[in-house]
Amino acid sequence: MESKLLEDVLILLEEGNLSRAAERRHVTQPAFSRRIRAFEDWVGVTLIERHPNQVSMGEALRINEEEIRSVLRRIETLRHKIRNFEHAEKSMVIATQHALCISVFADLNNLLTSHWGPISWRVRTMNRQDCLALFVRGDADLLLCYEARDLPPLPFNERVARAVWRRDTLIPVVGGSWRYRISADGTLPEDIPYVAFPVNSHFGQLVEAFEPAQMIAAGISGPKIESAFSVGVLDMIRSGLGFGWVPHAIARPLVASGALVSLAQRHGRIPLDISVFGWSDDPKGAAVIDLMRGVDTLRQPAKMQF
Repeated sequence: MESKLLEDVLILLEEGNLSRAAERRHVTQPAFSRRIRAFEDWVGVTLIERHPNQVSMGEALRINEEEIRSVLRRIETLRHKIRNFEHAEKSMVIATQHALCISVFADLNNLLTSHWGPISWRVRTMNRQDCLALFVRGDADLLLCYEARDLPPLPFNERVARAVWRRDTLIPVVGGSWRYRISADGTLPEDIPYVAFPVNSHFGQLVEAFEPAQMIAAGISGPKIESAFSVGVLDMIRSGLGFGWVPHAIARPLVASGALVSLAQRHGRIPLDISVFGWSDDPKGAAVIDLMRGVDTLRQPAKMQF
């Protein structure tokens, strides 16, 4: 049976008149009437009582009107899925932290597209906890986030596959006019402001637990400025508001240009992993993780089908 017969029945139910229904369907009344009979033949029972000047709808049609609409919606959804299958297979939602969005997402995209061709992305950038929540709810195909290298990995179950893609570190940096007040051995002035992450944030907890960072904080008396937005912390430090710890991946260009001074040689680095997570029972997520696990500096994996 063609789905247009279901559409004809709905129009007839709405109009209650063969002529008006035929006009809406842009066919003659005899042609429309034949289509309604074809529907009755398919069902196997008479559903419409025909009189010289009017028709009466059978109760079975009226009671099942919403079910007919539901069937048509499901058919349209199926048609859309089949028609857009290739596009859907080449589209992904990724949840990632702001710092990783501006520092490594482009490289991730370049790696995947070099093997599978162009991919349509929806990039959801937010703090780490919100990224985790989005991914766990199933609203993202991939999760790209930082993990502390010296701590246990995120406690996902076997449904989640993980690949460590790159390494990074949190480094202490100074910008603005404070760059010129650092002593030769890297000691900070006592009155320098501290641009810090909140202690309940992921980076804040890592800095708080790092002994050299504790010693720096204990040796200064300047005001404290807090933000969980790592890109914002970096920009505040660059603008001369003080010093703080930021991911090396986003600080590197500013350190190279001289806009920031890195104190990592004097005060150390906090090691980080850049990890990619995907659902192992999802072909797209599993394929990405398999590819990421095969990447190293000496060898590129063979081309794979996405």
